[in-house]
Amino acid sequence: MTTMQNIKKNILSYGLLLVSLCLTGCEDWLDVSPKTQIKSDDNFSTEQGYKDALTGVYLLLTDESLYGKELTFGMLDAMGQYYTGMATNNTYKYDAAFDYENAECEQRINSIWSKAYTALSNDNELIVHIDEADSTIFTGRNYHLIRGEAYALRAFLHFDLTKLWGASYAKDKNDKCIPYMKSVTADVTPLSTVEEALGLCLEDLAVAEHELSRDPVIVGEGNTSTEKEVENADVNYERDRTFKLNYYGVKLLQARIYLYMGLHDEALVAAESVIQQGTFYWTPDEEINVAEDEQRNRIFAEELVFALYDSDLRTRYSSYFTSSNQMSLIMNETSYHAIYELFNTGYFGDYRYAYQNKELDGKRYNTKYMQPMSGNTRYMHRIPLMRLSEAYYIAAECELVANQNIESCIRHLNTVRSHRNLIDDLPLNLTKEEAYEEIRKEYLKEFVCEGQIYYYYKRLNYERIPIETAVGSSISTTYVAPNYTFPLPDDEVEFGERENEK
Repeated sequence: MTTMQNIKKNILSYGLLLVSLCLTGCEDWLDVSPKTQIKSDDNFSTEQGYKDALTGVYLLLTDESLYGKELTFGMLDAMGQYYTGMATNNTYKYDAAFDYENAECEQRINSIWSKAYTALSNDNELIVHIDEADSTIFTGRNYHLIRGEAYALRAFLHFDLTKLWGASYAKDKNDKCIPYMKSVTADVTPLSTVEEALGLCLEDLAVAEHELSRDPVIVGEGNTSTEKEVENADVNYERDRTFKLNYYGVKLLQARIYLYMGLHDEALVAAESVIQQGTFYWTPDEEINVAEDEQRNRIFAEELVFALYDSDLRTRYSSYFTSSNQMSLIMNETSYHAIYELFNTGYFGDYRYAYQNKELDGKRYNTKYMQPMSGNTRYMHRIPLMRLSEAYYIAAECELVANQNIESCIRHLNTVRSHRNLIDDLPLNLTKEEAYEEIRKEYLKEFVCEGQIYYYYKRLNYERIPIETAVGSSISTTYVAPNYTFPLPDDEVEFGERENEK
């Protein structure tokens, strides 16, 4: 068994133990707490123990109930109405109809909750110990990197849980939604309101930003780290920062949260810091527009500000795409034509259309996760969670809403479009309504299989989610009425005594 497999086995087992402690009664807690405390102290007695614990949290996020499927290309994209070509008996048909009482749909919702709080339990155990740790046992700046990432991950998970179980901020910021877990405890944590949860996310991100000001992902990082830290840097551990929730991931997450709260000035500042950085950059055309299918950079790897590493990704992808059975996540050809506006001259060349989907039996399936089995390893095993393009979209919307600057909004959109091989720029004299629609269309094109379009509709409190199909040179639109708020799991309501909280 490899070292990574050992880590995964140990962390998963420990995570389940931690969650059971949180969800069972006080008698169980009293029975096992002393042994658990000894085990926990042993795990965090060395730097390697902290590294393993953090690695374990990242591994937990790749679970199919989380970002390995449901919160990326699975349930969320079904609810975002991408999979218009699904068979009538498809596994996601009830999710797409927001029928949360369906048994399969209910099971998925409950599993998202339990897996997320498993990851949070592991993360909180790490945070509790590193907050009290002797920083001298760590190499170089590893203490700050590990602590910063742990706080950032706690905010990242709680933000997504808030978006799933709470009303949109624009609709009801006082809606009680989730417990914001900051410790591993058997006590019931009261539900936070949407506003309270987002405030706690920002507090955690403030800690993360301070710690990650020493992040080697920052160009010129020697200016923000001590000479001793740089000299003694753990070079191997500091590699591949795209697979860590790094400094710029923190800034982009701040931008997401501020935008969700309607704080456009703050969101713009955070987004611009990502736009101005020099580490993540646009994927070169020659890596995308290549003849050899297995050599193509479909994931736009250089632009991934934060991604998860998943060695099983291609196998999992093949299970849900590339076939026409009831499990397939496919889209009608006419819907693809509508999303990518193929009735417009030059739009067939959009890299997102030309190289991120294929035709199958008159329908389309996405190939973003069909990453090469050989060739450049930088294109492989990546689950995208944050992209450089999103910073431009956030900045565009903020310029439009906060500054009434339509030209600046359109310039941000045109920057992304030019790197997607859309030759003709959008005109700078669009109306505000037209500019907003162009932002929506960019989200639709850019974030297929990434779960973001559902959050976009919820943030703006769309009363009906549009499903568009191309009819010649025009668009035909139908609509689905969404239910944006997941129900709390029955066990959480019963054993967490939530009946009077909601």
